Amino acid sequence: MKLDKTFLRSKVARRVFALFIICALLPITLLAIVSFSHVSSQLNEQTKKRLHRESKAVGMSIYERLLFLEADMKLIASKMGPRPGRAGKTMPASLGEDLGKRFKGLARVNDAGHYSRLLGRIQMPSDPTPAQQRHLKSGKSLVSLEHQSGLPPQIFMRRMLDPQRPDSGVLLGEVLASYLWALDDQATLPARTEMCVLGDSRKVLVCSFEGPVTFVEDVAFHMANSPSAYIEWEHGGEPYLAGFWSLPLKFRFHAPTWTVVLSEPKAFALAPMSSFKYAFSLVILLSVLVVSLLSVSQIRKSLVPLEKLREGTQRIARGDFTSRVAITSGDEFEELGDSFNAMVGQLGRQFDTLATISEIDRAVLSALETNTIVGTVLDRVGEIFPCDLLGVSLLDAEVADAAWTYLRDREGGGGMIVEGVELLPQDVQRLHDHPGHLFVAEQDMPQFLAPLGKRGMKAFLILSLFRARELSGFITMAYRKQPEHSEEDLVQARQVADQVAAALANARDVAERKRTEGLLQESNQQLKDALAELKSTQKQMVQQERLRALGQMASGIAHDFNNTLSPIVGFSELLLLNPKSLEDTGKVKEHLRIINTAARDASKVVSRLRDFYRPRVQEDISGSVDLNKLVPETIRLTQPKWKDQALTNGITVEVETELGEVKPIAGNESELREVLTNLIFNAVDAMAESGTIALKTRMDGDQVVLEVQDSGMGMTEEVRQRCLEPFFSTKGDRGTGLGLAMVYGIIQRQQGTIDIESRPGKGTSFLIRLPVAGRQMAEGQAVRGTKIAERLHVLVADDDPLVRRVTTEYLTSLGYTVQTAAGGAEALEHFKGGRFDLVITDQGMPGVSGEQLASAVKQQDTQTPVIILTGAGKMTEGAEVGLNGADFVISKPLTMATLREVLTKVRARDAASKRERGTVRSGA
Repeated sequence: MKLDKTFLRSKVARRVFALFIICALLPITLLAIVSFSHVSSQLNEQTKKRLHRESKAVGMSIYERLLFLEADMKLIASKMGPRPGRAGKTMPASLGEDLGKRFKGLARVNDAGHYSRLLGRIQMPSDPTPAQQRHLKSGKSLVSLEHQSGLPPQIFMRRMLDPQRPDSGVLLGEVLASYLWALDDQATLPARTEMCVLGDSRKVLVCSFEGPVTFVEDVAFHMANSPSAYIEWEHGGEPYLAGFWSLPLKFRFHAPTWTVVLSEPKAFALAPMSSFKYAFSLVILLSVLVVSLLSVSQIRKSLVPLEKLREGTQRIARGDFTSRVAITSGDEFEELGDSFNAMVGQLGRQFDTLATISEIDRAVLSALETNTIVGTVLDRVGEIFPCDLLGVSLLDAEVADAAWTYLRDREGGGGMIVEGVELLPQDVQRLHDHPGHLFVAEQDMPQFLAPLGKRGMKAFLILSLFRARELSGFITMAYRKQPEHSEEDLVQARQVADQVAAALANARDVAERKRTEGLLQESNQQLKDALAELKSTQKQMVQQERLRALGQMASGIAHDFNNTLSPIVGFSELLLLNPKSLEDTGKVKEHLRIINTAARDASKVVSRLRDFYRPRVQEDISGSVDLNKLVPETIRLTQPKWKDQALTNGITVEVETELGEVKPIAGNESELREVLTNLIFNAVDAMAESGTIALKTRMDGDQVVLEVQDSGMGMTEEVRQRCLEPFFSTKGDRGTGLGLAMVYGIIQRQQGTIDIESRPGKGTSFLIRLPVAGRQMAEGQAVRGTKIAERLHVLVADDDPLVRRVTTEYLTSLGYTVQTAAGGAEALEHFKGGRFDLVITDQGMPGVSGEQLASAVKQQDTQTPVIILTGAGKMTEGAEVGLNGADFVISKPLTMATLREVLTKVRARDAASKRERGTVRSGA
């Protein structure tokens, strides 16, 4: 539409034009002043912070290179190794080429001051001070400087080759200044930045400026107050901005603090300010031009409403009631436009109300999610029931007296706002009392309408929502001023509210079912995760405990072996040192019997430690033991401990016995000897001075009582309560905590009891009760006493010639014929070419193992018995230990008694098998 140029004669046009100019130019002018000041301040502050960060970054890179040099020194020391008494050693050639890029020279200096060159040439620095020497001996590296007149200072790094051995010498290296400061590296410093490093006494260590610098005094002044600051200075007539950061070297390298100073030309740092001035001037000019154009445009548009009103009238004539004229001039045109829109709206509502209500019903009833239903209500209800603000409030099903109010954020892009409110009991009752609708004015506004009231709403129409006659929420239509509603509007609003209540009830039922299902699935997954984590944690704890116990068991094994080896070493030395004693046959036999007994006990140490606290088996109590015979034997076995070793320590220990008439007990003689040995050794260790150990036996009903007393230091009540626990010891490094625990485990397996009486300074008494031998012992003796009635042809395979010879001698002494093989493959060839009644093989052999040999034998003849000798495990059925093809397994070392017992079982089982088959082999 073409307008005349005289439009500014209009009052409205002049007012709008003046308003645009004033509102645009005044804020822009003020903004220009404030922005320029603020930008200048911010730019200076940013420059300070940037220079500080960059100086710190450069300082940290220097510190990292020092750490790399220290790592090189450590590597060289580890490669060379400490060599006391020598001046040096040639450095590995593989390190020299790489180290030459970082060190000017390397040398090894001994404790006498002599040095041996390892790399390049090096000038010896001053000797370290006592404080520096202490730093070196602590295992740390030392960095020192040697200042030269007119030359950059020399940088030296020292490190001891072995801090544990001061006489191993010192590794000395002269650091290449070009590597440490890296001034030639383009990536070291930011653009247009110069670096200087100050040492102690305000000396310049290195500087990228040419000629002297003048900021040293300023840096020293600021360093007294802060390790980092910001200064301005001049060099060559050009102003510079500088930031510095102090590099702490005292703790790690025992060197004075180095200060890294980074300088940047002030013109370069503040260059963005010039660009800002130019750009902001253009912005102001452009803003004035844009405002002028916009004001003229808006003035012209003030006449557009007339055209819009004409077009709106035409749309009404065509039956279009949805369009509105948008007039925001703030004058009579806007009032005319509002009246026109109100008329169109009134007409359109009559046509659209029923259609919209139907659409809302379909939308809310088809939705199964609460948020979808609430969103539909907030979007569509306002179309048929105009209001300034619409809210939907739903009661919290889990928290009493609480509700959540949903609003549509018209100003924030139409998003949904959710706010929590408190619903008092009187508020709930008031809503129950008005099931149709409730009008609330501003002066009577309850607390639960606060989300709408704080948005400027003055009047409220509340529509309660019920679920099974219980209040579940309400819809609130809010207004800035009191509205007018017809009866028809209220009835339609109630119908919509009922439909919304039904839809929310359905959605809540579905949500509860889904939530319950989700909780069940989540609980199930949590249980699975917890179970998996528990299994993993349990596995880790068991593995850690096994590793810990393994280390402690190792010391216990050494303890028990030393106990059992003491009589072997002692009595064998007596026989070797006194050859004439060999003429006394009785004494020699007694000594040999003691040595043989101790050796048998030593062979069972590992087995007893492995079977610590294992469940009792029949063989543990199948023997018969005479305590009155066992006590003197054990006293003689332990004599090197309680007599000879005690005398060496200046202590005299007397061992007394009071042996009453007792019956034989059911038990294992070797294990009971271990009990007495540990109790006697424990008693000797408890004596700080000379004393007495008493061993007594007596009968008490059907039990035999063994009492071991000592006159040692005794135990406190706490120690007495815990002394039987595994790994509990009061001996420090001298004890393992396994001795008394082993005693307790053995006594339990023998079906006995142990009581302890002790007081500090009064000694200790161990009272042991053991059952007498019974019927089971007699049956066990009968089995062991069974003689082998038949001679066998035996094949023996063992890669150890001594073990093979001992086994052969045992079998030959029993009258058997024996053929030997030095390995599994040779034994298998013998078995294929001959006929054997029994095969005895070692478990671990090169090539063909004992298990593989047993499997091959069984494949050729399932009736031939196979016995495997192993270094671990008790004699038992092969199936019980999982050795493929073996009928029996015997633990090493092999004894005649064990061999007799297993051969008896072999023949007994062979005879039973023959009876079942009804056949008799030749010679049987």
